[in-house]
Amino acid sequence: MIDWTGQRVLITGAASGIGRALAVQLAQRGALVTAADLNAEGVAETAALCDGEALVLDLADGAAGPAAVAQLVARNGRLDAVFANAGIGYRRRLLKADLDDAGLDRLWEINMLGPTRLAQALCTAAEAGGWRGRIVITGSENSLSLPPSVQNNGISLYAASKHGVLILAEWLATESRNAGKPLDVHVLLPGGVYTGMTAPGLGDDPARWPADMGIIMPERAAELCLKGLDLGLFHIPTHAHLQNDMAWRTNSVVEATAALGLNEQA
Repeated sequence: MIDWTGQRVLITGAASGIGRALAVQLAQRGALVTAADLNAEGVAETAALCDGEALVLDLADGAAGPAAVAQLVARNGRLDAVFANAGIGYRRRLLKADLDDAGLDRLWEINMLGPTRLAQALCTAAEAGGWRGRIVITGSENSLSLPPSVQNNGISLYAASKHGVLILAEWLATESRNAGKPLDVHVLLPGGVYTGMTAPGLGDDPARWPADMGIIMPERAAELCLKGLDLGLFHIPTHAHLQNDMAWRTNSVVEATAALGLNEQA
């Protein structure tokens, strides 16, 4: 089990939802939390709840994340962990979407490149300072699959950003391991979680959401995230149905391999 006592932690997307729940639970474990978010009022509330500090941060600015890491390291001498939890939604039917929409630049920057920039900055700082850093990136069930419960919701481009952040996290972990870098990488893969981002599309009462989503509250997602870290997991899912939802892809490749006679050539 990780001893968080005295560890310096930065959490992005911490004004509400999973980010706020992580901030509170990490503080309860003894971590010293910096809660960051674009929502100044919300992040101030989170900081008060976890006896931490608030940082207003817009990760749509590519320089903002690395600057925040540098600021915290300069002030405190180290930064032990970053929870790259910030994310935004994007709802457009793919066949009707304007692929030149400026909103897409913000989507890619926040959901996909933001965590990558944070990982780069944390690894560089940890290597220079002689400590080991940890980054936990919030992906999604949409990183792995096309969940049946959301297939009519027009979130293909959002899903693409979450697919992207998963493979980037896998490469970050691989490069860190192969090069002996002082960075541990983990990916939280939430299924249906009642948050400010999901509620507008499905309604304010989670009891009325599709049953197959298995809606959980942010506090439960945070509990599972920290348990996954204690267990040393890379992928940290919050719902069992994730493995079933992504099985079609594996099955399709297996069936195609057999149909093409590739097994016979091996």
